[in-house]
Amino acid sequence: MNFGTIQSGRTEFFRENHSVNVGIGAVRTVIATFTVPAKARARIKSFGNYLGTVAAWGSAYWEILVNGVPIEFMGGTPQIFDQVGFAAQRQPSTEYEISGGSRVDVTGSNPTAAILAMGVSLEIEAIYQE
Repeated sequence: MNFGTIQSGRTEFFRENHSVNVGIGAVRTVIATFTVPAKARARIKSFGNYLGTVAAWGSAYWEILVNGVPIEFMGGTPQIFDQVGFAAQRQPSTEYEISGGSRVDVTGSNPTAAILAMGVSLEIEAIYQE
């Protein structure tokens, strides 16, 4: 994610899609990552997701970590559980504010019996400050 030139009081919106093939096992795999600029704060405004592998069955889960710690989003839970083959339109997330300099990772875990294509669609608001 490329944040713009910092101008105090300016707000930018970013809409990005990311996808990764996630191997078998319940280990967190980073799907998307970004660092909030030092003189800004950010909010994840909406989150959409897709899991697709024809040969797979079962479910997987998503997490958003800020500086390595899972945050609550999408209705107050730190994880979103999904059925394979399910596609969700981007929906508003909990208004969690992320401070400048923080690293944000969107991760997916795959406890199914096949490699999963895991994709996310994010909308992020960046508010620049002095």
